[in-house]
Amino acid sequence: MARKFPVILLADDSQAFRVFCRDAIKNSIKFIQIIEASDGIETLKQYQLHRPDVILLDLKMPRLEGDKVLEVIKKNDQNTKIIVTSAYGRDQEFINKLLKMGAISFVPKPSNRISLMKEITDVLAKGKMPGTNFTKSIPAS
Repeated sequence: MARKFPVILLADDSQAFRVFCRDAIKNSIKFIQIIEASDGIETLKQYQLHRPDVILLDLKMPRLEGDKVLEVIKKNDQNTKIIVTSAYGRDQEFINKLLKMGAISFVPKPSNRISLMKEITDVLAKGKMPGTNFTKSIPAS
């Protein structure tokens, strides 16, 4: 059965960041389903249950780090779009590594509502393939 609305999984151990994201998304996108996870293992469980269209994935999470979650999901599913968020690892080489692993974009934290929603709506509207929204990505020297 086809889905009526896109599904977004918010995977972050910070409840405050999940609330910020949920409120931003619900105020910007009329018809959408939002699910949440607070650690890496729960993220994989929610992914299995809901097969979200987009995952907003924090890198630093309890029980299983975000880069491992990204690796597991992308190993089995190239279609789910994953936007990585983090307050750490903002250097270009690290961002390029995430791109090679299958992330579609990187949103640094703290983030403002406008840049966060631009990334999410771009991914939802255009159905981009991994790597096409990584405008900050340059080859590592």
